[in-house]
Amino acid sequence: MSLKISYKISLLASALLILSTVCAVSAAAGQTTGPAYEWEKHIATCGNGSDAVNVTVASVWQMPDGTYIAGGKTDYGRAVFGMDTAGNIQWVRNVSGGDADGTVRFLQNCPDGGVYLFTDGENLIKLSNASADAKELWQYHLPLGVISSIEVLPHGDILMGGDHLQSFLIKLDTDGNELWNRSLGNPAGGGQFRIRSVQTGNDDKYIVTGYVDPIYYETPYRAFAMEINETGGDVWNQQYKTDNVSILFTSIAPIDNGRYAAGAVESQLVPSLDNDGDAEFVPYVVILDKDGKAVSKKAVDEVDLIYNIQKAADGGLYLFGSRDTPSGVTEHIIVKTDSEGYTDWSKNMGDFTVKSIQGMPDNGLLILGTDGKTGESVIIKTEPAAPVRPRQSTAKQSPGFGLITVFAALAAVGGVLAVSGRRKE
Repeated sequence: MSLKISYKISLLASALLILSTVCAVSAAAGQTTGPAYEWEKHIATCGNGSDAVNVTVASVWQMPDGTYIAGGKTDYGRAVFGMDTAGNIQWVRNVSGGDADGTVRFLQNCPDGGVYLFTDGENLIKLSNASADAKELWQYHLPLGVISSIEVLPHGDILMGGDHLQSFLIKLDTDGNELWNRSLGNPAGGGQFRIRSVQTGNDDKYIVTGYVDPIYYETPYRAFAMEINETGGDVWNQQYKTDNVSILFTSIAPIDNGRYAAGAVESQLVPSLDNDGDAEFVPYVVILDKDGKAVSKKAVDEVDLIYNIQKAADGGLYLFGSRDTPSGVTEHIIVKTDSEGYTDWSKNMGDFTVKSIQGMPDNGLLILGTDGKTGESVIIKTEPAAPVRPRQSTAKQSPGFGLITVFAALAAVGGVLAVSGRRKE
């Protein structure tokens, strides 16, 4: 399905910023509506009687023991909620940082037992543990720029990507100390990098992706992806383009054999304003090989935009996207595919506005969102899904766009960043 929308593509870029932390399919025979729900919790208040407070949940994460921790806000400001294995709130802890409208936008456990929180105002906080009386061990504040993606690395360090005058990467250790920061500088071919996703990559590397804003109105946007090492230096750095077509990578995930799956959106460039700047957007799943070369791309017929793509426990992919109906309603859609992007199932969430998805070790899915009718926060845990056997792909070299090799090996991780601070979105 394609989307008719007014150019300039920065409108699309703005839409993509709505969803941080955290998808794509094509029609397939035997497609289902997705796995059944194991449980579904509507959360509007917590407490009893006069102690009840209004609750909005903005982030959720499953802990190693199977319980859950959620972040958001109450009437008293930013808060963290501890939940049992069925999603029932067991405790509430308020978080420092100000006004009653503040919220915890991201949270995840650290291997040492702590919990990382990222709040509005670009503040990263570490709690000593997941409990109502946990201590705030440190806080890292980013004074300039906006964080677009955060990744907690396997040993507990944190990688953040964001944008200011130029895109930047920051790596912190578990004590909140900055290990390095790096400005991406000016891309080959001109324009400005814009980071949309930073993730743990393959073979102890990290993967970063987004797009290059050409600045000039009539010049196409270019997708980019780069694999970096532990010190922030490039392993490979690629741009992807086609004449008169704008390409944006919105999210990326590692898959098998050192490869990556990227969620992409293409738009036919409109080189003049004679037709009011209308452009069509088409979503794809793009497979990159271990060197960043695009080896296949698969159109996604059931969504107009792809917000997030992540690896499932069975080696397949979870994708989260949206489409606009003829009546102007935006529907959120979750899709499960094999590792090549062939659809296993897709689920239209109806009146439910999805905020994030998280693949579970049991091959289930944790979904956070808002009930469109009541406005209540809702957390859904799906039942485990049967593993998907990958289909044999017949896709050859990507027919849709070429490749620009940038290979700028960094002798040192230079920082042109006027930043100091601490963690994700």
